[in-house]
Amino acid sequence: MSWFSRFTSAPAPEWKEYQQHFRQPYTAKTAVEKVRFVVLDLETTGLNVKKDRMLSLGAVVVEAQEIRIEERMECFVHQPLYEPNQSIRIHGIMPQQNAIGITEERAIKELLAFLRQGVIVGHHIGFDIAILNQVTKRMYGRSLQNKVIDTRVLAERVQGLRLGENPHEAFTLDQVCQSFNIPLHERHTAAGDTLLTALLFLKLMGRLQKRGLKTLGQLRRS
Repeated sequence: MSWFSRFTSAPAPEWKEYQQHFRQPYTAKTAVEKVRFVVLDLETTGLNVKKDRMLSLGAVVVEAQEIRIEERMECFVHQPLYEPNQSIRIHGIMPQQNAIGITEERAIKELLAFLRQGVIVGHHIGFDIAILNQVTKRMYGRSLQNKVIDTRVLAERVQGLRLGENPHEAFTLDQVCQSFNIPLHERHTAAGDTLLTALLFLKLMGRLQKRGLKTLGQLRRS
């Protein structure tokens, strides 16, 4: 089935159910305490969104300024053609772990059910969203509909910098967590990075709330 036929045909049941959650979407005036945030992280075969695939996925809910540990998902994603390359030095995912992973299709279906209309949060999240959208376009001919917040942008905002203003400061997750005294552990695993990012997100949002942040629109402004 072509991408066009997927887009014009009736949506799959899981996608239709996913879309139902957006009947009453969050607006710019929604109080941040009322928003269901989904902190998300992927580990992938590489950094090329056109050809690389996800190897693991982690997500956890942040709501009412708390990390909902009981509301989380994590999984290895089986990629039949996966061959360890230089990226294994970062994520450490071995072939045997990949072999026991769930299919990419199942991972996306489970993610859609988990996401609902939650606002996706992540560090350098644009890459993760691009990888996920490559899969949803193949499966459904559509991209994710969730609003997105990048903790890198929030960190630069909290520290009074603009994107690209300081080319020597990459604002990596390690650097930002260290600046907020967040202990680094289980780095470069989807589950570990998700928890670190959730902690960072709460600290950043707390700083912004002290400056008068109240609504989702204020949180998402560039």
